[in-house]
Amino acid sequence: MAKPEHLAILQQGVKAWNEWRAKASEWADLSGSNLSGLNLTKADLFRANLSKVDLSHANLSGSNLSGANLSEANLTQTNLSKADLSESNLSESYLSKTNLTGANLSEANLTKAYLLASYLSEANLSEANLFRANLYESDLFRANLTGANLFKTNLKEANLIEAYLTGACLYKANLADADLTGAKLEGAFFEHPHTGHGEA
Repeated sequence: MAKPEHLAILQQGVKAWNEWRAKASEWADLSGSNLSGLNLTKADLFRANLSKVDLSHANLSGSNLSGANLSEANLTQTNLSKADLSESNLSESYLSKTNLTGANLSEANLTKAYLLASYLSEANLSEANLFRANLYESDLFRANLTGANLFKTNLKEANLIEAYLTGACLYKANLADADLTGAKLEGAFFEHPHTGHGEA
């Protein structure tokens, strides 16, 4: 459960929130809160507990969510463009039609995340864990998926034009009707990485 005092500060706006965060000695706990539709542009949510939070239709563009816990969060149609989500936990989160254009998701945990028809063009997903994530019809144009774990990931009808998949694990990934035109596939694994076969 969220700490009521943390929620009260956030409701005063991003300026008040960031001023509090700059001095606070504790990590923010907003878990389970309804933050739907809020304007949280450039909010400092570093290592915040946002598990099971409803952030649908919220604006988090340019925000710092590095190391944040967003497991099971509702991020439907949320604007996360250019947000820093590096090393964040997005396992089992729902990101349908979410704007993650240019976002930093390096080393993020996206296990079983729902990313249906989301916008991830030029996003940084290097070393991210996308095990069994659903990226059906998502736009990954020029996205950086270097070294990403895409084991059993659903990439059906995804736009992977000019995407960087160097060293990525694509074992058992669903690439049906995905557009890989110009994608960088050097060292990508399409078979189990320990078999030594199926390297691109």
